[in-house]
Amino acid sequence: MIIDLISPWSAAVEAADSTRARNAFRTRHALLLDLLRRARAPSLDTLPLTTDIETLRPLARRAADPAVQQQLRDALARAAELGADWCHSVVLVAGDGTGDAAEPIPWPGTDAVLFLDRIERDSAMIVALARAITALTRWGASDSHTAVTHDLHHGWDRWQSARDVPLREWIYTEGIGLHLAQALRPDLAPHELLGITRVAIGRLRQREKVFQTLLATDIDQRGIGLILRWLTPGAPTGPRTVRNVVLPPMAGRYLAWRMLAERVTRVGLREAIRMEA
Repeated sequence: MIIDLISPWSAAVEAADSTRARNAFRTRHALLLDLLRRARAPSLDTLPLTTDIETLRPLARRAADPAVQQQLRDALARAAELGADWCHSVVLVAGDGTGDAAEPIPWPGTDAVLFLDRIERDSAMIVALARAITALTRWGASDSHTAVTHDLHHGWDRWQSARDVPLREWIYTEGIGLHLAQALRPDLAPHELLGITRVAIGRLRQREKVFQTLLATDIDQRGIGLILRWLTPGAPTGPRTVRNVVLPPMAGRYLAWRMLAERVTRVGLREAIRMEA
């Protein structure tokens, strides 16, 4: 199921009484927006939704486009065939562009929900979708051997889990998610898969062994800082220096993708998604 919340939000922003319309929107979708806020920006009072109408108009057209929605449905169906089959709903929200492109979110009593935020390219949309589906399958499927033990339908706090669950689990989940994305979009070059330039991935390859050594010192540790250090996209929002070596953005994702390649080839995606990290 595709839930388009961009179009009604855009309409609320453009309404004659915009404040009243926006408040009504937030009230109508309070439960979902609060789940998104807790996953995305728990320190804020409300989820930051963009109110820039020049941004919203094309986003709303795209969110309502039957072809875009069909791409998402096709990706969900194909992901289920490949073994990542614990997500049936996608929520489209026009966030403020900060943070990750997709968030795996529990949707109480029904399905898991994904948060897709201001993604311009279709390929990036599918990659984000695959990564979030993988996380939801690992964390929610009854036959998964993940270290994350929370029941998604009875309360989920990713930030608390970051304190309790070793970095190994987050790296593993990220790597498998990227391999699922490759299976959904085999035409993508590695730099497109990671969302970086050819030059950037070349630099990651050149220093791969250095970064692997640094990751090995962190991988069995716990803490939010480790997630920020290794897996936060874009501009650094946490400590990115390990032993005086500055980690470039996407270093953790790149290593995760590389480290899981052999396992995915050996056992297949369905098994790999559910294996112990």
